[in-house]
Amino acid sequence: MTSVDIPTSHAGRRDANWWLAITATVAVLALHLYFLTHVGGLWRDEVNSLNLGQGELKNISNDSFPVLFPLLVRGWSEIGLAQSDFAIRCLGVLVGLSLTGAFWIAARWTRRAPPLWSLVLVALNAWVLYYAASLRAYGLGSALIALCAAAAWRFVEIPDRKNWLLFTLAATLSVQTLFQNSVLVAAICLGAFVVALRQRKFKLTIAIFLAGLTAAISLLPYFHNLAGAAKNTSPLQMDFDYVIALNNLDTLLAYPLPVLFRVWVVLVGYVLLRAVASLFTKAGGDRFLFAGATLMTGLPAFWFFLRLANFPVQPWYFLPPVALAAICLDATLPRFTGKFRAPFIGVLAALVLISTLFSGQILNLRFTNVDLAAGKISTLAKKNDFAVVMPWQIGITFAHYFKGLCGWTTMPPIADHRVHRYDLILQQMADTNAAQPVLEKISATLRAGGAVWVAGGINDCEDANMPAALPPPPLPTSGWNETPYRITWCNQLGWLLHRHATNIEEFKPLTTQCLGDTEQIALEKVTGWKN
Repeated sequence: MTSVDIPTSHAGRRDANWWLAITATVAVLALHLYFLTHVGGLWRDEVNSLNLGQGELKNISNDSFPVLFPLLVRGWSEIGLAQSDFAIRCLGVLVGLSLTGAFWIAARWTRRAPPLWSLVLVALNAWVLYYAASLRAYGLGSALIALCAAAAWRFVEIPDRKNWLLFTLAATLSVQTLFQNSVLVAAICLGAFVVALRQRKFKLTIAIFLAGLTAAISLLPYFHNLAGAAKNTSPLQMDFDYVIALNNLDTLLAYPLPVLFRVWVVLVGYVLLRAVASLFTKAGGDRFLFAGATLMTGLPAFWFFLRLANFPVQPWYFLPPVALAAICLDATLPRFTGKFRAPFIGVLAALVLISTLFSGQILNLRFTNVDLAAGKISTLAKKNDFAVVMPWQIGITFAHYFKGLCGWTTMPPIADHRVHRYDLILQQMADTNAAQPVLEKISATLRAGGAVWVAGGINDCEDANMPAALPPPPLPTSGWNETPYRITWCNQLGWLLHRHATNIEEFKPLTTQCLGDTEQIALEKVTGWKN
């Protein structure tokens, strides 16, 4: 079995592959720079990462990631590179580019050829870039899971101590970046294990098992956090929706053309069929067997992980398995020769061009406009004014950007706006009087002639009486989910203002730039009081 995929006699084909890969990489670099200069302020998940990295690491229990990414943010801050949004975004862009770097390294380790499929289908995918370059752990976790798969194959090919240490390190760093990477690392170990069994290298199977075991043991310090995660994040949990999950996966894969989702299905299906066929041949096909076994176990296991977590599924959740699938495609799919070479290179080159030309529509999307709302309130609000931010999660972003003189709070009030504190919102959900302190402060401010600034929008509640508070959770239909409570709190505020305020002025637009679906709010100024 040899890892050399391209004979030296095929120099023309090799040059075409290399030039296409280099062109795609240059395009990826240009798109990251475009993202850096257009994406705008940090949204709440990114501020959460920043605050966690700059604060005490004991607060890691309030986040859904292990320690590696917060340590990276802390290191970036310690060397003085977190003084502005632009400087912080530079770290995110470097993390996003690490995925492209991982594809190049993985292609070298698996077949000593330039990456094509991974660059064209993933690295140049504007949605992948948009999420991987944000200040969250998903880009780094995707790069590390790609390196883990390549390192596993490298160890299977050349089972020496150096490659075992490389494989073990990549597996451990992968699970220390994203908890969900643990199921993918297990699948990678299984793929390597199956190939070792086929080759009757039983000592190799023991070494593969020990590499996976090392990664698993590294997660033991988080056992207490993971055990309490279901309770601490219960306001976020909801019934798993297969339709939403598939739609978000389609959003990620069907760029820049809708047909690419089906292309992914066909390509992965081809690898799986070749993997099954390799079981019936006496020699060869080990690379297909490794990729097929990894995908056949890793993709369903990852889906089951999402089902078990019961969180609202977002497109960026799928970045790690997509990166893993791309590595498997690059390692196995043939490089066409003869009369098929020109159409093959032509199609990929066309995808590079289309992906680059249309990426601006996505990379120009702002993650948030809360930074703009906070800036406007900071500039215009007087000391005797009062600001209300809702929903409560947006308070994380608002606290990062607000520099004004007036008091402010979220609806309902939360004591800590540095990171996501679902434990605190659970306490407010159990309090049937949670909104009352905010409503009383609003009333007092308006009666005294001050203005109330509402960042989040005012619901048009026309009920005759103020909406009643909900009983403590769990509710019969929604269980522990906080959405019904959030709607009720917003309706209570809207009822008060529409009945008693004399003037409601909306500031629009806060920006002419388009906004993504992560975080966007309206800003309104309320003045006057009537009985």
